[in-house]
Amino acid sequence: MKLSKAGLQGILLVSLLALITCAPNLVPKGWEFLLKREVSFANSRETIELPTAAKPLRSLLIVARMNDIEIFGIRITFDNGEDFSPDLRLKMKADVDSQAIDLPGDARRIRRIEFRYGKLIRKTRRAAIELWGK
Repeated sequence: MKLSKAGLQGILLVSLLALITCAPNLVPKGWEFLLKREVSFANSRETIELPTAAKPLRSLLIVARMNDIEIFGIRITFDNGEDFSPDLRLKMKADVDSQAIDLPGDARRIRRIEFRYGKLIRKTRRAAIELWGK
């Protein structure tokens, strides 16, 4: 049985819609995009400076992209110089996993975030971390 061009296009369209509707919602409503940073697995530490225009936050959401990543530790430095290091170790699958972190105290601005990380699989030499806040 031979499919027509229109039939093949229809099958492709239905398959694409099925993938879109089954994809996990990594960023729930109400989160504001802060930045995306590619990280190299040649290093095991990355410091991300947040823009000074970023608004005060109560929670931070981390999303893994491009490659699975294991995060061994995070240190968040606030504008007033205080540090917060949540006790966590994350194994995140790219485009599947996200992790929310509630920040202590009232909403406040973040100056920088330091990640200690490694890769879980050897697909590529890079991964990306997206940061969202609310």
